[in-house]
Amino acid sequence: MAEIKQPSPVHGTQCISTQLSRQIISLCDNSSEPWAIKNYESRYLYANAKYIELLNLPTEFNITNKLDSDIPHPSSKSASYFHKYDREVQASEKNVSSLNIYPFGSKEIIQPYICKKAPFYDEKGNCMGIILHTKKLQVFSAIQYLNEASLNAGVDKNIKIQKKKNFFTDKELEVIFFLMQSIKCKVIAEILGLSCRTIENKLQSMYKKANVCCLDDFKAFCIKNSFDKYNKPISKILPHDITTSTLLHPMK
Repeated sequence: MAEIKQPSPVHGTQCISTQLSRQIISLCDNSSEPWAIKNYESRYLYANAKYIELLNLPTEFNITNKLDSDIPHPSSKSASYFHKYDREVQASEKNVSSLNIYPFGSKEIIQPYICKKAPFYDEKGNCMGIILHTKKLQVFSAIQYLNEASLNAGVDKNIKIQKKKNFFTDKELEVIFFLMQSIKCKVIAEILGLSCRTIENKLQSMYKKANVCCLDDFKAFCIKNSFDKYNKPISKILPHDITTSTLLHPMK
């Protein structure tokens, strides 16, 4: 192991003075994807330039020796979740992945990233922390519609349907759009500025129109009749408290 004595310039690679393999640092430095290393206390020992760019950190901010809760980014609100997964990786010495949906990059576009965490060992073979790697999840999802910038970035705007004799109202189609993304009624209500009771009443009305009695059957009806492809742009962006809690799903 070689000692990295000096941190690189801010907004480039950032590395604290500690025992880290030059091979690992070189690999991460030259990667086109975000990488970071934390110690056993979940404090950052290292972050490559892509990781710094992903979080869109201020020029003067140095991430080394910081906790997730110290970082000026919306994801800091979920620091307790991140630290929980860090502990799980360290205790089990097995990989853990999570789906993180936040405003990422310089344009702060809400988008999903898979974060894979693995145990990081010292030269004696002891787990000294975790190494994490994040990669953008390529999906055709609600998040792409919730941000106009994402729509302009190449989402096919032609995937639309003609309303079949006004079978569903515009507002009902918006509710269907979110239901097909498995978003809960409470969250849909907040996004659309309606009460949860209103959304539930609309859902019951739509069940009646579709002649079904449960959500699974209703989704099947929507898929069969192409109502799941409705993509009327929605101008509202998810509030941070939704993106950092309700839509955060750990995966193993």
